[in-house]
Amino acid sequence: MAKKRKRRKVPKDKATDLPKKYLSGLKGAKRSSRASLIKSMSEAYKRGERIPRSIFRARARSGY
Repeated sequence: MAKKRKRRKVPKDKATDLPKKYLSGLKGAKRSSRASLIKSMSEAYKRGERIPRSIFRARARSGY
């Protein structure tokens, strides 16, 4: 039997524990607000709730 390949760990942000690629290019308050939006979306999805369109829009706008 062939040996199973080990998957590489995704680099994560120390403060938020989110993958760094979701927070790249942001600093300070914008970075933390994007992280909180992503976490709230994730929790709602796990609970099976509907994710409001306003959260998607706020996430897209958080980088500007």
